[in-house]
Amino acid sequence: MLQTNCRRLGEAPLWHFHHPGRRLFGSCPARRAVRTPYRDLVLRAKQQPEGSPEMDMVERMVSFFFPKALSDPAPMGLKRINFDELPDQYCEMDERAPPVPGDERDQLVVAVRPLLARTQLQGRSLKCVYDADVDGWSPSAFHSKVDGLGAAVVIAATTGGAVLGGYNPEGWIGLGEDRASNGAFLFSWPTGQLSKPGFKLAKIGGPNLAVIDNPASGPQFGADGLTIPLKPRGQERLAKSKLGTYYSRLPDGGRSLFGREDDPKRAELSFLKVYVADARGVEWKLEGITWKSTVVD
Repeated sequence: MLQTNCRRLGEAPLWHFHHPGRRLFGSCPARRAVRTPYRDLVLRAKQQPEGSPEMDMVERMVSFFFPKALSDPAPMGLKRINFDELPDQYCEMDERAPPVPGDERDQLVVAVRPLLARTQLQGRSLKCVYDADVDGWSPSAFHSKVDGLGAAVVIAATTGGAVLGGYNPEGWIGLGEDRASNGAFLFSWPTGQLSKPGFKLAKIGGPNLAVIDNPASGPQFGADGLTIPLKPRGQERLAKSKLGTYYSRLPDGGRSLFGREDDPKRAELSFLKVYVADARGVEWKLEGITWKSTVVD
């Protein structure tokens, strides 16, 4: 990586300015240096110390014009965003979250726990707040149990044996808002073998419509990623899934969360549950016209 130091033309520069408004270009030995209005300003390249983080093009430009800016944790009074410290800023695809004491009491929590790396729920005990078989297969029953509780994990199983669901970083409040998030994701075990790693499918196409919070419907991820309307009567257990528009496809190109024994577009659920953090509460902030939630210990 390159850093810049000013030198006089007697030192055989590596780079120099040729003309106002022109880009930088490779130079030749000092005897061939071009005499320009910038003849006294020369940029020499120097290797960064071993182990220094690699800078992109923008950072290199900033380091030239404002050499102290990159080392200042709050340049011009603006605090830097550290994406490694803030949960749910993106969908972590490589790191696995470690287990939390108490997970072993619920095999569904054990299975989904590794997928929660860099989310609000990493490192937090989970509790089941909605069980459709107990609380009812209806939108009103669903929202009465999950609204206002913050980040949540939806876990369901099909009659064909697949286990699937999604993570909603923003939670539900039942006000008809479309929840935007880059940290939302879907997941699936098409064969239902929870002892094996599940497929984690990130939000694509930007953060918009990550979750549709409709008070008259059940959980919905994207316009078509995973939809569980919990209606009409007689079809409360039906779910739909279409991948590739709002959420990534399966590694083999599959466009459905469901298993081989299910209809790829519509499947019947054998159970539906929602888990949230077993925490003191949730802090809500209004950002623009959308409420954002943060789990509070």
